[in-house]
Amino acid sequence: NAPSNGRYFMVKLKYSQPIDKFIRDRITPFADVKLIDDLNNEWSYVENFKEWGTYFLPDKDFEACNDRMYKLQITTHDELISGDELVYESSWEKLPLTTSTPVEKIRFEEDVVKAYYFPAGERKIRDEKVVNVLTSIPANLDRQERYYKWQFSPMWVYEAPLATGDLRPYQKCWVTSSLYLNQYVLQEDVVGASDQVLFSLKTENNNRLYKKFSVLVYQQNVSKDYFYFCNLMQEQTKPNGIFDTPPANLPANFTCLNDPSKKPVGYFGVVNESTRRWYFNIDELSYPVQDNDLRDCLVRYNRPNDPPDYAPECLNCLAYTKGEATLAKPSWWKGN
Repeated sequence: NAPSNGRYFMVKLKYSQPIDKFIRDRITPFADVKLIDDLNNEWSYVENFKEWGTYFLPDKDFEACNDRMYKLQITTHDELISGDELVYESSWEKLPLTTSTPVEKIRFEEDVVKAYYFPAGERKIRDEKVVNVLTSIPANLDRQERYYKWQFSPMWVYEAPLATGDLRPYQKCWVTSSLYLNQYVLQEDVVGASDQVLFSLKTENNNRLYKKFSVLVYQQNVSKDYFYFCNLMQEQTKPNGIFDTPPANLPANFTCLNDPSKKPVGYFGVVNESTRRWYFNIDELSYPVQDNDLRDCLVRYNRPNDPPDYAPECLNCLAYTKGEATLAKPSWWKGN
């Protein structure tokens, strides 16, 4: 029901190898993945053959129930790893007991931060203009601990500066990216009535913001154990994190039923989720931002006395390199 193209529940599987091996990790195809409840109802995941090792639950209407418990069961068929079928199961999980709250209004605040840049290979520091995007955590009247997790799905408009004449139909695209704003934010809360910074956006020389930018914000109310798993994972994947080689000593809730020596890393969580879509136009800022796309196309890819040699994305928005572009305007998109 969110203003988006929708998404399925997903599971991604891969094997990790010791770091001294030639291949550190690889996908895990052809697994059987099932969701099971405490009444022995089963839902089977289907592998996405465009992205091997990724499995989705093809049920648009599935919704976890408050009075049910669930577990995830994974059976692998990988002779290169073990020669046998291995069955992994999560612990039984259920929705958090605390009531879920909807995403509050989203807003931004202008800020200036210190950032590195590298002229002639030398590292220097300069001021960089950003916007911090925030939401509010409502007052926690029952004083029960709540554990929040926020994730983000961005979309923006890109216009090819030189798409004129016969190329005019390829001027404007809507772009998504699973790599931009792919971090998550966590917050443990008892009192509430506070602001939470979700993410920051560089405003200058960021062509994602030149036309129109939007983010679907997912707010999840999660269990304490799932929260701490995500928190440790977040710490371990930071540069110079608390451990040298992630993941290590993570409190996973999976076990291998037929080979207890196997120690899978991962967590199956059942969460309450709400969403809100936020739109941003560059002219909402208190200062002007220069759209440099045309300048970059004319300067960066051409040399004096040479025939014009433009980057494909200058002529066709479908060739844009910072995400997956489409000419089709989403039905739920507000404005142009």
